[in-house]
Amino acid sequence: MKKTIISIAFSLIFLSVFSQDKYTAAIHKGIGLMDSASTPARYLETANYFERIANAEQSQWLAQYYTGLALIFVAYDESKDADTRDLTYDKAMAFAEKAGKLKPDNSDVTALKGYITFMKMAVSPQARAMSMIPASNALIEKAIALDPENPRARLLKGQNLFYTPEAFGGGKSKAAEVLKIAEEKFAAQKPAGIEPAWGERRCKSLLAQSK
Repeated sequence: MKKTIISIAFSLIFLSVFSQDKYTAAIHKGIGLMDSASTPARYLETANYFERIANAEQSQWLAQYYTGLALIFVAYDESKDADTRDLTYDKAMAFAEKAGKLKPDNSDVTALKGYITFMKMAVSPQARAMSMIPASNALIEKAIALDPENPRARLLKGQNLFYTPEAFGGGKSKAAEVLKIAEEKFAAQKPAGIEPAWGERRCKSLLAQSK
């Protein structure tokens, strides 16, 4: 009887490890799809891929996180009408909120919410800038406070400044100061498995445009 119980226990452990390995491999594949995507169709393919994982692995915060991130890139498509883009950003935020419930007070999740908020503002800036830019900035500042070494939080702060007019406290020179710090944080970053590690190329691109 004792041997049977031990055998069952080892079988359950093996199945758990095997399942985790499959999940990790699936997320790695999705990250690769997102890194190589360059068209709206490919970003949509990536978002759909991550969403299938997120729906199957509802207790895994990274599956929710990457789905939200991928949906941002889908909503970038300015050939879509404002309502469609709004709905996509709302969907992205829903996945970010799920990630936040699974991983409370996480810097990357909080920064993602700030990213989505700013991009949703950009769909209708005249109507939303006064409320949504401060809301986005507050989330990103919280993300920095949660993890001062997180390069993505600094990148998103710099990106917000880059796209905010000087008259409203933004501008390229202010953005460059923050983006230089982000660049340093990216250089020091030590990616861990499937944890978020994106953003360095975007940081360098914005820095080049800020000069």
